[in-house]
Amino acid sequence: MKRTVLTMLALFLILMGAGAQGKVKNVQVSVSGAKKKGTVKLEGADYDLRLMDSVTLDSVYRYWNNFVTEHPKDENAWHKLCDAAEQKVYNAYWRGTRDWNESRQLRKELNVMPRMQQAIPGTYTYYYCVYVSSETRAREYADSAIAVLNNNAPAEDYDRLVDYVKGKNDTLQLTKVLTHYYESGQYPASALQYDYNELQGMEKGGVYLGNTPSDVIGKLMVQLVLGKHKDKILFSQANVKERVKWMFERIDIPFSDEIFSRFKSQPQDEQLIAIMRYIFEHSKRPVYLSARNLKSMFRKGIPDDLKACLYNEGLTMRYSAKPYNNLAVKRRNVEQCYLMDNLVMQFHPEVKSLTSAKHASSLAFNYLLLLHDLMPYYKKHNAIEYARLNRIFAGIMSKLDGHGWSLPNSDKYYSIEYIKDGTPHYEFVERVSYKPDPNDDEETTKRKRKEFFEKNKRVLIIGDPIEE
Repeated sequence: MKRTVLTMLALFLILMGAGAQGKVKNVQVSVSGAKKKGTVKLEGADYDLRLMDSVTLDSVYRYWNNFVTEHPKDENAWHKLCDAAEQKVYNAYWRGTRDWNESRQLRKELNVMPRMQQAIPGTYTYYYCVYVSSETRAREYADSAIAVLNNNAPAEDYDRLVDYVKGKNDTLQLTKVLTHYYESGQYPASALQYDYNELQGMEKGGVYLGNTPSDVIGKLMVQLVLGKHKDKILFSQANVKERVKWMFERIDIPFSDEIFSRFKSQPQDEQLIAIMRYIFEHSKRPVYLSARNLKSMFRKGIPDDLKACLYNEGLTMRYSAKPYNNLAVKRRNVEQCYLMDNLVMQFHPEVKSLTSAKHASSLAFNYLLLLHDLMPYYKKHNAIEYARLNRIFAGIMSKLDGHGWSLPNSDKYYSIEYIKDGTPHYEFVERVSYKPDPNDDEETTKRKRKEFFEKNKRVLIIGDPIEE
C-alpha cells in the first residue's frame, strides 16, 4: 500500500512563518504639514501599530489626539486613539523598563478613557476600549460592547471578541459576534473558503486542533453562520486546566487531576505537545491538524514517533497509528471535496488583513505547495483531472507573478516565474539559496550564482500556455 507519511516535511516550515518576499511600501502621514518618511498615512489606510518605531507611534497618537479634540463625537477617531495609546503602554513595558507601575502611570497620563467617557459614553467604542485597556479585561465591558455590537467594528475587534466569547462557551453570544463579523465583509473570502475546504476534507465528527484561536474563527463562522460542517469539533491549543477539561469532555476523553498533573509536570514548552499526544492516542474520533500551521505547533520539531503517524490529506494532516493510503484520500479531497475554482478568477476585490494567515497570496500559495505532488499521478492516470488542476494552478500563479517565499531555517526558496521562451507560461519553481565564496570577485560570484541556480532549479508545476 502506497503511503506518504509527511509530504515534503520541509515545506510545512513555510506555511506559518514565511510570507511573500517583496518590497514594503513606503507610507506617510502629514505631520504639521510636512511629509516624513517612515510614518503612516492614517486616513483610509491600513497600518500596523506593532511595527512602528516610537517616533512614528508618537506621531500617530498626536494625530488622533488632535482629531478627537476637534471632533469629540467621532467614534472611529477615539478607537484609533485608544489603539495608539495602548500600544504606547505596551511598548513602555516590553521595550522599556518592563515595570508595570510605569506603564500604568503612562496610561493614566494619557487619560484616554476618562476623556472618552465624557465624549461618547454608552457606545460600542467606549465599552470595547475600556475592555482592552483594563488590566483585568473586565468582562462586563466586553459583554456591554457585544450587546451594542454592529457590522462596523474593525476586524481586529471581532477577532478579540470571538476569543473572549469562546472562553465563556456561550454559543448564542459567539454566533452573534461571528454573524456581525461575516456581515461586515471584513473576513476575507479567500480565508473563509480555505477554512471551509479544511473542514470539507475531514471525516464526519472529526476533531480539528488549531494552534491559536485565530485558526478556528473562520471555521466557527462556517458552522454557526453558514450552518455547514456542524458535526466537526474545533479547538485551539490550551494548557489551562479548565480548557483542557472542556476539550476532553467534548471528545469523550477521560479527564482527572492526575492526568492533568502529568501534563503540567512537563517542561513549559512541551506541555502542549503532551496534551496533543494524549488527544491523538485517546480520541475515538479522527484528529486533524492544519498543514499550514504544523511548524508553529511543533516549534522544536515534530517528534519522530509522531512523524510516522501524521499523514498529509491535502490541506490537513491526520493522525493515524495505523498506516493507510493517504494519497487516495488526498485525491478524493481535490476531486470531490475542495472548492477551488475561485482561484482561477476572482470577481470581487480581496479584503485586506493585517493577519498574515489570512492573506490571499499566502493561502493561494498553500494550494500550490501542498497539492503539486498530485500532478505526476494525474498526468499519467487522469488527463481530465490533470488539466483541471493545472488550470487552477495557472490561475493562482498568474496572480502571484513575481512573488517568492523562503523557508525559515532552510535553504529552500519558492517563486513564480514567467517564462517567455517558446509558448509563454508560468512556472512554480523551487530553488536552493546560493552561498557565495567571500574570496571570489564580483564577476566570478555572478557567474557561479547563475550556474548554481540553473543546476539546482526544480520546476514543480508548469502552467498552461498563456493566451496573448
